[in-house]
This record gives sequence, structure tokens and C-alpha cells, in this order.
Amino acid sequence: MLTHWASKKCVTGLTEITLNYQRAANTDRWPRGLHVLRACTTVITAILLASCAKSVQVTSDFPTPLMEPYPLVVGVRYPASLTEFIHTEESSNEPAITIDLGTANVSMFRTLFSGMFAETIELDNEQNTPVPASVNLIIEPTLTDLEIASPGKSGTDQYTVWLNYNLRLSQPDGSLLGDWKITAYGQRDQGSMGMGGEDAVNGATVVALRDAAASIVSEFSAAPGIASVLPAASGAAPPTAAPPLPVAEPAADSDDTGNADSNIE
Repeated sequence: MLTHWASKKCVTGLTEITLNYQRAANTDRWPRGLHVLRACTTVITAILLASCAKSVQVTSDFPTPLMEPYPLVVGVRYPASLTEFIHTEESSNEPAITIDLGTANVSMFRTLFSGMFAETIELDNEQNTPVPASVNLIIEPTLTDLEIASPGKSGTDQYTVWLNYNLRLSQPDGSLLGDWKITAYGQRDQGSMGMGGEDAVNGATVVALRDAAASIVSEFSAAPGIASVLPAASGAAPPTAAPPLPVAEPAADSDDTGNADSNIE
């Protein structure tokens, strides 16, 4: 069958797009209209999904852990992969979700470490930069992965966020003590009739951040190489931390985190 190319403009109300379609040379009625209809439907769907895309800048205040600080001076490196972390979740049948977590990552760790240790010193990211003589331990946290399940994927009315961190623990001379992996998650209801998706994503992510902080507090003394570092600091026994923070069920809409704290004030 001989074919040739023609074009048709499809107006969606948002934009005007010229579509190229292939039609049979010996028929000029139904196949032509069917091609145009299909092409216009595909374009309209893509435009509507793009126009509904969610962009979330995660923000929250993070409380200081209730505990006696460990007798350590800790140097902390915040790599660009942590401070500039942005994740985009794309789907063929749901609007894309972009989560900017860089600022919240640093805010959480700064508050957490200031309560966990006698002193914290932020170090330059250059590995060859001299480390102050007072430092007992170096921690370099990275966020290795973020996963999100939307209501459309999970079949529930909640957004769920998983965070996978790696805390690289080193001695002041750079010798590796170990890589400490932390997994955390949080959930938040999407709201009435599915509205407020950005707030729900923010809330679920903040709950996951607090869950990560609670795990770090409760598991630190068992982290790789820490048993050998604590006696070098002062000879004191490790402090007793408060019970770990549970991951709460999503709270009322007035709570921006969806979390009720038990060991962080």
C-alpha cells in the first residue's frame, strides 16, 4: 500500500503541537482521523502529567536527642552528594515527583551530632586537608538511595519514603573503621481526596529523616570500629541513650512531620 506523510495541528489549551502522521494514499477518511486522535490523546496525557508534576523542598526543624553526649570530638564531612541531593521519581501514569533533600540532610545531621557528641567540627571535603589534633573520629554521611511509593503505586492512601544512608567511619589519620548503613522510612496520608501531595511527600520524608536519626542514636555504640574509639577519648563508659525513637503513624494534618517524638525533644 502506498503511503505518504501529512501533518495536523493538535491544540490542547496549554500548547499547540504539530503532529506528523502516516496515512494510506488510497484512503483519506477514517484512518487519518484515527491516527490524529491517537496522537493528540498521547500528547495531551503527557502534557497533563507534566503540568501536575510535584516539586518538594523538604523542610523541618529537627530536635536534639535526649542523651548524655559521647565523650568524643568528631570531625564531620558533608559531601556534595549529600548537601545537593535531589531525587526525581518518574512514572508513565502519574505526575513526576522531585524531592530536594540536600538542606534537610545537613540540618538533621548537624542537630543530631551536636547532641550526640561532646564536640563536632565540620571538616573540608578534601581528604588531604589536615585534621585538628583534638578529633577522635571522622564521620562522612552519604544518602545512597531514596525510594518513594505513591498512593497510585502502593494502592493505599499514603506516600511512603525509604532512605538508605551510609556513614563512613574513619580514624583521624584516614584509616577506615567501617561503613555503617542505616535504613529508615516514613509514611504520610495523601490528604482529603488526594489533595496536598507535596505536603504529604514532605511529611513522609521528614518522618524518615527522624527515623534515621533515632537509629543512629540507638545503634552508635555497636557501629563498626566504635568500640575501639570510645576508650581512646577519655576511658569513660559509653553514655546511656534514651530508648530509640519509634516511627509514628501519620499524624493529623496540622502536624508537618507526621511524627510523635519519644527520645528527641
